[in-house]
Amino acid sequence: MHIRKDSSKPTTTVSLHQSTLSKVEDYRFNERKDNRSQAFEELILFGLKYKELLEKKKAKRLLSEC
Repeated sequence: MHIRKDSSKPTTTVSLHQSTLSKVEDYRFNERKDNRSQAFEELILFGLKYKELLEKKKAKRLLSEC
């Protein structure tokens, strides 16, 4: 993790396929995000929340099978 001198937020570098980057850019412009970092952060948070919901659903299903 790296914190730039001109920012208090940590930064990182990620390599993506061009098709994935294009989808992020489409999201950014469709949702009127100010910059790519905002789009990435929001999409990552959505993905983490979705994963959490799937895990809760799976746990609930396992409990009901017992």
